[in-house]
Amino acid sequence: MRTWIQALLVAAGVCFAQASYAEMLRINVTTLPPSQFNPFRATGLPAAYTWSAVFEGLTTFDEKGQLQPHVATSWENTGPLTWVFHLRKDVKFSNGAPLTSDAVVNIVDFLKNKASNSEGVARMMFFLASARAIDPYTVEISTTVPTPMLPRFMTQLYMVEPKYFNEVGLERFAKAPIATGPFVVESIQPEKVQLRAFKEAWRAPKVEQLEIRGLSDQPTRALALQAKQADIAMQLGPEEIAAIVAGGGKKVTWLDAQTWSYNFIGGRNPALADVRVREALNIAVDRDTIIKTLLDSATRPATQPATTNVYGFNPDLPPIPFDPKRARQLLAEAGWGKGFKLVLEAVSGSGPNDDAINLTVAQYLGDIGVNVEFRPITSNDIISNSFTGNWKGDGFAIAYSFSPTLDALRALDTHSCLAAHPWYCNKAIMPLISAAQTELDPVKNLQMRRDIMAFYRKDWASLLMFQQARFAGTSGKVSGLKVVNNLISYDQISLQ
Repeated sequence: MRTWIQALLVAAGVCFAQASYAEMLRINVTTLPPSQFNPFRATGLPAAYTWSAVFEGLTTFDEKGQLQPHVATSWENTGPLTWVFHLRKDVKFSNGAPLTSDAVVNIVDFLKNKASNSEGVARMMFFLASARAIDPYTVEISTTVPTPMLPRFMTQLYMVEPKYFNEVGLERFAKAPIATGPFVVESIQPEKVQLRAFKEAWRAPKVEQLEIRGLSDQPTRALALQAKQADIAMQLGPEEIAAIVAGGGKKVTWLDAQTWSYNFIGGRNPALADVRVREALNIAVDRDTIIKTLLDSATRPATQPATTNVYGFNPDLPPIPFDPKRARQLLAEAGWGKGFKLVLEAVSGSGPNDDAINLTVAQYLGDIGVNVEFRPITSNDIISNSFTGNWKGDGFAIAYSFSPTLDALRALDTHSCLAAHPWYCNKAIMPLISAAQTELDPVKNLQMRRDIMAFYRKDWASLLMFQQARFAGTSGKVSGLKVVNNLISYDQISLQ
């Protein structure tokens, strides 16, 4: 007999084929990558949740944000413009071919070719000059400028089988990829991808089959898990997690390398031009209460754009105080004692309890005389407006995202004058940002980044909120789910 939850799923237009629970791991994510399995199109969510089943980079990060070996076992900086990477000798592609230095050379050649300019990874690694194989398992990568953080970028240098990739081209490869990860793609449908275990992978999986389904609606993802039509549901909220745990499921939480913030668009609202007003907005919000009541105490308040696991985080910056009395005083000193209106654009469902958080922030700011209106916007609009500057309000909600490099400078590609249409552009900090990008001395390199974070804090560049918390639910039989830097360790998940 169909349960009421299953009836709701059918009413929502969600139909699931029956599969053997013991043989197949079923995971629901928000959406499948529009570019299918073109691993060079994007660098973050939601694609990373799917791609991490198939693709691997030379390096990776652990849960503390420390860079670790992956397909490469070690590396060294051999000159201002050169790095040498040593590869594992037990890595195979899913067609049986061994991974050698030629694969690295091939991808570097592809990314520096003008034909790949539209790919996100190529734009991110604009500094690549060339690569050459020193021997089958040793490769040298050269850059056009000093790139002290190059090993961090190598988390995104996904290994693909070079002969096949060159023969079929990127478009066909994206429909039937050959790579080194724990799973192999068997079929791609609009709403789901089916994969099988790559048993000869150096990180062989513990389950035979994997199904990844895209469900944009957060409650539907949770209901599918409760109805035993899924084993894992990603990106849920605390309320859905509570219901799943009450029904015998499990909660998995982690912190992304993102600082959630409300960003002010320079030149839009005259009140925001005064740093005292921006400080007032920041100290008018009680972050601790928001985190406790709306985020299940799963995260920590922001002190700066960088999160604690990001290279360049400044540990000397104190917590942002909750001081509405001081906030009202600052507004009065700035000539805005009677308050003003603030229009902010925000996506609904982009993070746990984000609508409730937006409402609560509006209430806190209303207490100091700032009338906040939140206007809905889509994720696609956020992406488009970031390139075109076609914002309709005075600001918008978006994260400082430091993936995939976990470097404090990563988010500043957009949150600074470097952006094509910057919302925050203080030219006073740009020389330091430029110098930090190429400084090879590790002591100076780190201090520069910490100084940049201190500048952003002192200038109150955004209304900084908290490190982004993520929630996933699993059935009681799932173990080993771990997400680090947006990558799911599929090889560690088991069904018991």
